[in-house]
Amino acid sequence: MQQNLLHELANIIGVTINRVAGHMQVQKLLKESQELTEELQIQSEELQLQQEELKTFNEKLEEQYRESEQRTKELEKIKADLEDKAYQLEQASRYKSEFLANMSHELRTPLNSMLILSQLLAENQQGNLTEKQMEYARTIITSGNDLLQLINEVLDLAKIESGKMDINQGRIRLIDIKDFAERHFIPVANKKRLNFETIIDHSLPEIVYTDEHRLEQILFNLLSNAFKFTEKGSVVLTIRLADEKLRLNTTLEAEQFMIAISVTDTGIGIPPEKQELIFEAFCQADGTTSRKYGGTGLGLSISRELAGLLGGFIDVKSNEEGSTFTLYLPVHSQDSGPDIIENESQELVKPVEQSQAFLKGKKILIVDDDVRNIFAVTTALENHQVEVYFAENGREGLDMLELNPDIDLILMDIMMPNMDGYEAIKAIRNKPEYDKLPIIALTAKTMKADREQCFSAGASDYITKPINTEQLMSMLRVWLYRMV
Repeated sequence: MQQNLLHELANIIGVTINRVAGHMQVQKLLKESQELTEELQIQSEELQLQQEELKTFNEKLEEQYRESEQRTKELEKIKADLEDKAYQLEQASRYKSEFLANMSHELRTPLNSMLILSQLLAENQQGNLTEKQMEYARTIITSGNDLLQLINEVLDLAKIESGKMDINQGRIRLIDIKDFAERHFIPVANKKRLNFETIIDHSLPEIVYTDEHRLEQILFNLLSNAFKFTEKGSVVLTIRLADEKLRLNTTLEAEQFMIAISVTDTGIGIPPEKQELIFEAFCQADGTTSRKYGGTGLGLSISRELAGLLGGFIDVKSNEEGSTFTLYLPVHSQDSGPDIIENESQELVKPVEQSQAFLKGKKILIVDDDVRNIFAVTTALENHQVEVYFAENGREGLDMLELNPDIDLILMDIMMPNMDGYEAIKAIRNKPEYDKLPIIALTAKTMKADREQCFSAGASDYITKPINTEQLMSMLRVWLYRMV
């Protein structure tokens, strides 16, 4: 019975134990399931947080993209504005150059007749003027030349700004630079009772190569300022080798070396805060209307720009005891300088007879729309017993030439109504019989392109207004000599 009871209980106990074991297994799996659910929930929360962060990041990216797109549009607009401004500046610069060239013509035209006629008065060939009247004429000449200098300064500045300033390297004797300074400024020094001294470093070569005209222009401006602002004491011009340290720090070609040309004065000096200002165009250390010293303020500005075109620069040192302006200039030595080609007209002047009789009886046609210029030039030519014809525009000039085919030379103004000088010259050159006829262009426009355009049209030579009568006579002799 006990065994039977155990057999019966065994099945029940086994089932119970299996059920308990199964229940425990279920509990264990349930617990694991709960843990997994919690982990999944945590991961889900983390993923949700990451999604929110990603969403925020995407929103920021979209915002940055919109900002970047907006910035790109703004940059494109700025670029377009800058291009438009650059175009406007280029246009303004071109208009300014054209305006200055045209204004030069308008100023030089009346100035031309004034200078020619005042020169004729000052010469007093008839001997009927008093000394006082001749003094008046000389004053007119001086004032006219001062006005011409101002016109030239404004045009030089325009040429530099437009990149049309020519630099012509040539052979220069340093002693000639010294002579140039003394010739122009010893009279000024004597008048103001100032000591003027010029010193050349003997270690320098006798001959160097640079642009002589531009160098003299800079030197003239520096010395003019020195004498203008010096009431007592001295002005000293020194030409020497630049300091070794400066030369080593400057990029020079193998055959170049650096010279220093200094102008030292005992004048009023320049305050430190205004030492840069004085190089600006139309600016002066004293810019008030009550200033003691006159001038336009262009000289130093032009000098600095010219120094840059020559590869150098200008330095200034000043205190209450005076100022020193130094032009540092790279130059070529004598052995390495370029060959110089002399102007053909200059070569021809030497054998040409210089007397007035050489022009006697020559027939010259003046074509100019300004009767003042016709009168002035005609008067100057008739004093040399030249037979003068005139016309007031290109068309009339052609007609006059047709009526007088034996004309020896034509002085052709460029800016004229109906048919300008360029057209008239071309029309004359189209006729074989006038292929060799000397035609000298007269123009008040002094830009490089104007000169080239005159030669392209067929002009033999070129002279600018106001006309220097000596230069004109010399040019006439050259071209009329060729026709002999």
